[in-house]
Amino acid sequence: MKKLLTLALILSATLFVQAQKYELALNLEVGKEYTQKSNAKMTITQNFNGMPIEIGMNVKGDYTFKIMGAENNQYNMEVKYTVVEMEMESAQGKSSFSSKTPSEQDIMSTMLSRMIDKPFTMIMSQSGKVIEIKGIDNLFGSLFEGYDLTEQQKEQILAQLKQSYGAKAIKGSFEQITAIYPEQKVKLGKTWSTETSIEAGMSVNLTTNFVLKAANTDYFLIHGEGNLASNPNAPYIKQNGMDMKILVDGQLTSEIKIDRKTGWIIDATIVQNLSGNTELKASEQMPDGMSIPMTIKSKSVITN
Repeated sequence: MKKLLTLALILSATLFVQAQKYELALNLEVGKEYTQKSNAKMTITQNFNGMPIEIGMNVKGDYTFKIMGAENNQYNMEVKYTVVEMEMESAQGKSSFSSKTPSEQDIMSTMLSRMIDKPFTMIMSQSGKVIEIKGIDNLFGSLFEGYDLTEQQKEQILAQLKQSYGAKAIKGSFEQITAIYPEQKVKLGKTWSTETSIEAGMSVNLTTNFVLKAANTDYFLIHGEGNLASNPNAPYIKQNGMDMKILVDGQLTSEIKIDRKTGWIIDATIVQNLSGNTELKASEQMPDGMSIPMTIKSKSVITN
C-alpha cells in the first residue's frame, strides 16, 4: 500500500509539472548591466573550377547591455562591445586581429580597438525582438584617425565592417540569439515558432521551432530547430571591387538555457549547416558572371 501511495504521489507530481505553464520572457532590471560573450567558429568551403578552397574563421565578441529604461514591454538598452577578436585561416596562411592588441603596424586590430566601449542604443521587446538600433555610427567615428588612407580605401573598409557590425547585421545576429521567447505561457513539451531576418554579408530568413525541454528553480532549457532560406531578391554587395551575393539554405539547431528569473541567456549553443552559391554579377571583366558552390558550417557558443 505504501509503495502504491508513493507511486501515486510521484505520478501526480509529474503530471502537475507537465501541466504547469511557464512565462518565458525577458524580465530585466532598469539600471542593471547584463553581459554576453560569443564565440563563433565556422568553416567555409568553396568549389572554384572543381577545386575546393577552405577557409576557417573564429569570431569572438564580448558585450554589455545596460538597461536604461523599460516601457510598453520594451527595454531601452545601452550596448557596448568590450572585446572583438577575429581569426582566419586558409591555404595562404593564418591571420588574427584583436581589440586587445592595437598597434601602428596592425591597422585592423587598431580599428577593432576603436570600436570598444562606444555605446549605441538597442530597443528590445520582452520576447527578444530587436525593435530598433540607434547611434550605430558611433562605433565607427574614430576608426581612421592617424592613418593616411584614401577616401576609397576608407569606404571599402567601412563597408566591410558594416556587413558584420552595421545596424542590420547587429539586429539579425542578436535576434538569432534573443528572439526565442513565446508570446504566451507554455508548458513542458509545448512548441512555438519565431521568425527573423539575418543581414550579415548575406540576406537570410530564419524560421525556428522551439520546444520547452526542462524547467527547474534556476533555469529553463529550450531546444530549437530552424530553417534558413536566402532571399533571392537580395541586392548585390561590393567586395574587393566585385558585385556579389551569397545565396544559401540550410538548417540550424540550438540548445539554450535561460535564467528563470530574468530570462537572460545563461548559455547557448547554435549549430548551422548551410549550402548554396556565391553569385558574382556579370561585368565587363566577367560578362557571364559566375556561380561558385559553397558550404558553411558553424558553431556558436554564447555565455553570460
